[in-house]
Amino acid sequence: MPRPPRPRGSLIYDKPALSLDDLVGRMTERGLEIPDRERAARYLRHIGYFRLSPYAIPFQQGQPDHAFRTGAAFDDVLDIYVFDRALRLLVMDALERVEVAVRAALTDHMSTAYEDPHWYVEAAHFQNHGKHTVSSRSSATPPILASPAPRSQ
Repeated sequence: MPRPPRPRGSLIYDKPALSLDDLVGRMTERGLEIPDRERAARYLRHIGYFRLSPYAIPFQQGQPDHAFRTGAAFDDVLDIYVFDRALRLLVMDALERVEVAVRAALTDHMSTAYEDPHWYVEAAHFQNHGKHTVSSRSSATPPILASPAPRSQ
């Protein structure tokens, strides 16, 4: 029989805070090879134990005691973290380029279609005229663009 749900905010966190040396010791006790404990503590100081710990999951045996597989080393965990960080930076760089290109293409198209570099402040250019005002630009729902009117030649 499932337990009834507990009320929000009722969880009591009773684990004590551990020092960096204690955290390094805990990882060692669980079977992670850490040849340079001072270096590991330095990384934990700058990255944080709870930021780094999810990267250790592939090296654990999957038991509730978080024991590591034989041969797992701190540098293995760190290598995945560094790879993930580099990948995240590459993706964010590419995403920023796409964002800028789409905004530039939209602005170029709308500015020339309406012959107005400030097309975005005109409610008539949007499907829902009532929602598009200069003060509503911070709303959570972006306005939907209407099809541009044909240009007079």
